[in-house]
Amino acid sequence: MRHTGTDRGGKYTGMRASRTRDHNSHCSRCYLRREICVCPIVPTVRTRAEFLILRHIQEAGRPSNTGRFVALAMPNSRIVSCGGGTRIGHSSLDDEFLRAPGTWLLWPDGPDSSLDITDLAQPDRVVVLDATWRQARRLYAREPVLRTIPRLVLPAPARYRNRLRDQHRADGMSTLEAVAAAVAKIEGAEAAEPLEILYDEVVWRTTALRWGARSS
Repeated sequence: MRHTGTDRGGKYTGMRASRTRDHNSHCSRCYLRREICVCPIVPTVRTRAEFLILRHIQEAGRPSNTGRFVALAMPNSRIVSCGGGTRIGHSSLDDEFLRAPGTWLLWPDGPDSSLDITDLAQPDRVVVLDATWRQARRLYAREPVLRTIPRLVLPAPARYRNRLRDQHRADGMSTLEAVAAAVAKIEGAEAAEPLEILYDEVVWRTTALRWGARSS
């Protein structure tokens, strides 16, 4: 994962997002178009575990980025910018911080290469790569510390769920979906439900706007 500057505010997605936001037409907080702004309905989801969102710099300005909604909804979360290499001045990750006991990497890449949550104590911190698969794999390869962290394996996502971006992998999902699945696994489905509802509402409003319908 990548990190440097902290910001409040899609993971495992493969399709490029739509055009970047315009300050006049898009909300400065949720980055959605003002007609479908979800800020008034963003829930507050409190978790024991901290969620550290390592967001690739190319995701930062995209309205379809859902790592932003994680930070808006979850007080015990934060976004750290990463990616782009030294050419843009981002330093490498804080290895000591990420190696702290209780840190897990959210990386749904199959159970054969991952530890199950029952093998170790409950996570105190969950690291989430907020990037396309290609960007996430590059970061994973570039940062050796990420390969030392136990992996938190997720169940397969709903296959026919409407999403903001097309998925080209059977296990592909947005960052918000992935975090909701992680919260459900470690803290219970009831805690994760508001995140699921938020994601579906964002997708519905975006789709309705795209097709000329009005959201209520």
